[in-house]
Parts: sequence; C-alpha cells; structure tokens
Amino acid sequence: MKIRVLPYVTLEIDDRLRQRVRFRGERLRIAVRSRLRSAADDVETAGDRVRMMCDSAVNRVDSAVERVNDRIAPPPAEPEAPAKPRLQVV
Repeated sequence: MKIRVLPYVTLEIDDRLRQRVRFRGERLRIAVRSRLRSAADDVETAGDRVRMMCDSAVNRVDSAVERVNDRIAPPPAEPEAPAKPRLQVV
C-alpha cells in the first residue's frame, strides 16, 4: 500500500505493518468502549440523559475506528468453499 504524504513523498507500507496497526486500532476501540460503558454505568444514577450521551459516544467511537481500520487493512476475505461435486445423468 502506498500513502502519499507530500507531492513528492510517497511511503510504501507492507501488509504486516498494516495488520499490526489494525490490531492496535481494534485494541484502542475496545479500551475506549469499555471505559465509556463503565462511565455510563457509574453515572446511571445521575440520569438517563448522561447515560444516553455515553452510549452515543460509544457508537461514534465504534464507527470511527471501524472506518479507519477498514481503510488501513480491510478484513481478510473468507475463503471460498470448495465446489460440491455435481451428479451427472448419463
């Protein structure tokens, strides 16, 4: 994958680095999501409005990190199932 940084500067990134960055992004998403969910549980007594704000923040973080991860390294394609043998009439 090539990334154009400046008009005359292009970086080429190999697949291993892309997969590592995707893995780190996924770990970041899980950590932020868990902290926001924990905060939502802690403020449950404060009111539904604060809880709804925390839930919407979780949804925004999920969608943003998912988009970035898909651009960095698309999820691996599922292997195709082997072709089933077909019966022939003779």
